Amino acid sequence: MKTPFYFLLFKAFHAQRRCIRKDMDAYQLSPGQPKVLRYISSHDDCKLKDIAMECDIEPATVSKILNTLEDKGMLTRQIDQNNKRALKLRITDVGREAMAKWEIHCHDVEKIALEGFNDLEIEQFKAYLGRLYFNLSGKELK
Repeated sequence: MKTPFYFLLFKAFHAQRRCIRKDMDAYQLSPGQPKVLRYISSHDDCKLKDIAMECDIEPATVSKILNTLEDKGMLTRQIDQNNKRALKLRITDVGREAMAKWEIHCHDVEKIALEGFNDLEIEQFKAYLGRLYFNLSGKELK
C-alpha cells in the first residue's frame, strides 16, 4: 500500500521538526520564538497583528512569546508614542547571538534533509512547497 501524500507531508514535517527542536535549549529558545525573533529582526516598530499574520500564529500567542523573549533579555519593547498600536521592538545582543546560532543549526538540519538533491531539484522543491502553501493559506511565501 502506497503512503498517501498528506501522510508523507505529515511525516516529513514531524521528522524535520524533531531534528530542529532537538537542541533548542542550547540556544535558549522555545518553539515559536525563532520565527518571531526573525520577523522582528527585519521589521522595526512592527505591530503585534503583523507578527501574528506573518508567523501564522494568534496575536495572544505572539504576546506571550514577546513577554518570554523580553524576560530572557533577547528583545526590548516600547510603545511608539506616535502610534500606540505599534511597538518599538529591538533585538538585543543576546537575541542576535541566539538567532545566529539558531540559523546555523537550521542550515545544518537543512543540509541533512536535502542530501542527495541537486540544485535544480532543490529549487523545484521550494517552488512546489511555495505553491502548496499558497493553495492552503492564500499567502505567498517571500
